[in-house]
Amino acid sequence: MRAREMKTRKIRILVVMLVLGAVMMTSLGCAQKGQKAWGDTPEETAEYMMERLKELDLAAFNECTDNYVRTYRNWIGIATQREYRVFNELLQPGMVKGNRYESNHKFAEKTVEHMEWEITDIRQDGERAEIDMKITNINMQDVIGEYEISILENMLESTGIGMGGLVRNVSDLANGKEELLSIMEALDETNLCTMDVTVLAYWEKDQWKIHVSEEFINAFMGNMMAAKYSEEMEQKIEKLMEEYEGKVDEWADEVGESVEDWVEKVFG
Repeated sequence: MRAREMKTRKIRILVVMLVLGAVMMTSLGCAQKGQKAWGDTPEETAEYMMERLKELDLAAFNECTDNYVRTYRNWIGIATQREYRVFNELLQPGMVKGNRYESNHKFAEKTVEHMEWEITDIRQDGERAEIDMKITNINMQDVIGEYEISILENMLESTGIGMGGLVRNVSDLANGKEELLSIMEALDETNLCTMDVTVLAYWEKDQWKIHVSEEFINAFMGNMMAAKYSEEMEQKIEKLMEEYEGKVDEWADEVGESVEDWVEKVFG
């Protein structure tokens, strides 16, 4: 791969990673108390889990899934951080429900507004079961594509370029939800996608639980992790990337540093 193509690919990967990271870390969640019992079968557990997800009952969702991973504590044993597969930022100890939380909650409400599901098949073998589901939701592939375009457009208007300026610019934009929400507001029932996914259920401590896999997350988040967008959208992103590369080239000429050296310092 030529040096210029490698540079473009690295910048594009950084943009996508920061956008997806910001969205996934803060999406979906309003911790509420849920019911303790959710059914005696994998099917009942899956239905209960999806209903709680639709209602944004995050506490109940966590109870019947393996969303929780671990807790980090300080030297005197007080929990300082918890790790979850999804909804991580909204589940931290001592979280203050300020403006950022309200923005995240609005995003969550919009994300599950059109979500529907159907269990099509179940294959159980003792204490394990595979559950086939069809999940329909807003097409987040289009949303993220439009969001990436808006970030690139804002980056072109920004005055900061230096070594880390790209990271700062994208991080600031990706941490805000207003632009993302405005894109989602423009979508309706005609902008839906349906995905087939198989989720794993397992018997643990006298109850069925559902494994929160990347495939399952992608399905209920409306194909958010799609690797590519529509051809028209990809062409627009490519054009914006070329313009941004020109901006980086101009900055490199001014400071006497090659673009390749700048990319190497930023990305390693």
